[in-house]
Amino acid sequence: MPRSIMTITLILVVAVSSGWAATMEKHVGVVVSVDQTHITIDEMGPWHGPSTQPMRHVFGLADTTKVALAERTRDGSDGWPWGFSEQSLRRSDLRAGDFVTVTTERRDTGGVAVTVLAVRPGSNLELPR
Repeated sequence: MPRSIMTITLILVVAVSSGWAATMEKHVGVVVSVDQTHITIDEMGPWHGPSTQPMRHVFGLADTTKVALAERTRDGSDGWPWGFSEQSLRRSDLRAGDFVTVTTERRDTGGVAVTVLAVRPGSNLELPR
């Protein structure tokens, strides 16, 4: 009897955690526009040959959306020299052309950004030689 209870419990834990994970998605692309309530990005999807075009996505921005900028720094983070460090950004600091990773959550109103992590073109992306 205890073995069957453990099996059922394990099945429930796996089912619930996989269901929760399925609601989160990551999208990577270039910012087209941003305002206080939405961010629009162009994301390159699967490659289908020379005619492949970026897909435009619009995500809602909630009051709880975390926005940050990642840059390489000499000190890095967590003891890794030249690793990426994050600093908080205001939504108004995001701009067209920023390269972003947007982690979204599905809600009744559509995709809502949970986090937006930006990297600026021309920032310290390469390791120094």
